[in-house]
Amino acid sequence: MRGAGGMAGYGARAAAVFSAALLLAACGEKARHGQEAVPRPVVQGVEIITVQPVPRETSVEAVGTVRARTTAAVAPQTMGRLTAVLAGEGARVEAGTLLATIDDTSVRAQLASAEGGVAEAESALEEAGRAVAQAEAGRSLAEKTYDRYRKLVAEKVVTPQEFDEVETRRTVAVQEHERAVKRGEQLAGRLAQARGQADAARAALGWTRVTAPFSGVVVEKRADTGSMAVPGVPLFLLEDPGRRRIEAAVSEAYLPRLKVGSPVRVLLDAGDGREIPAAVTEVVPAIDPVTRTFLVRADLPPGTARTGQSGRVRFAAGEGSALTVPERAVTRAGGGDGVFVLSGDNVARLSPVTLGASDGDRVEVLSGLSPGARVAVSPVDRLADGDRVEIRK
Repeated sequence: MRGAGGMAGYGARAAAVFSAALLLAACGEKARHGQEAVPRPVVQGVEIITVQPVPRETSVEAVGTVRARTTAAVAPQTMGRLTAVLAGEGARVEAGTLLATIDDTSVRAQLASAEGGVAEAESALEEAGRAVAQAEAGRSLAEKTYDRYRKLVAEKVVTPQEFDEVETRRTVAVQEHERAVKRGEQLAGRLAQARGQADAARAALGWTRVTAPFSGVVVEKRADTGSMAVPGVPLFLLEDPGRRRIEAAVSEAYLPRLKVGSPVRVLLDAGDGREIPAAVTEVVPAIDPVTRTFLVRADLPPGTARTGQSGRVRFAAGEGSALTVPERAVTRAGGGDGVFVLSGDNVARLSPVTLGASDGDRVEVLSGLSPGARVAVSPVDRLADGDRVEIRK
């Protein structure tokens, strides 16, 4: 009996669950049909335009980076310990400003030794000069005596033996003069060498003072007092803040169009949205085999950009056609741009678009829109995807 009662209880519970499921399904179906049956409101007074291609001069954009026109990696020319670093990042310096000093103890010792060598060589050369003058006088006297004795021996006033003695003294005097002159030349060479060593030591002493090559701003300091300075390893990065330019990589297809002097427009990504008129100042015609681009540089007016900023360089690419819409037709939601396109039954559908360059109050649509499309212009802020609209007459 308990088994039969248990089975009966189980059947009753199953029937109750089944009935509840049917009831919920019926309620859900009614609710769904009820929702579909409620019509969405109609947005009235919607202004639309029909988008058609218009002839215009097409433009191309290339992404670029702002760089200083004049930069210098200031590196030492001698090795040594930095005894002072006198300029920090952001410091404005003039040409020749002392930026850092390097220990000059050994260089000063070399200079002192070289200057001592110069003094010694000058003294020896001065003494050699006196010796040359003395030898010159002896040679001159010997020459005159020889000429006089040659006439006397011809007249047989003096004996041949006396003439031979005079001739020998003349030969010795000439040789002594030649040796004195040669000695003087050697000492002059030694003096020149000593002076060269002194000049090199003075130059090395000057290298212990690291100075700014031009007026500018220190944008990077790479060493501190006590560090080891190594020739060729930069201590500072210096740039001229008054002369900046943008460098952009442009597709090789536009190489024939861009030349020095070609007008371009620059739009900085972190700027105020205004285009900066500029002109191409340099074109590097070598094509990068990986990116198939070439480098274009355009100078920027002073104070319009900072080094490292990103921007876009726009330039004319010939005649063509474009689809444009008024700026007020573009809605920005969800991190992208879009426009409301009306279907045949006047239902607004939000279509994502890719925008190009602006021209007055209109903007070019690069993708996401087809010719002949009906686009809502106003009131865009009252529209939502799927709204039915009534077009303003």
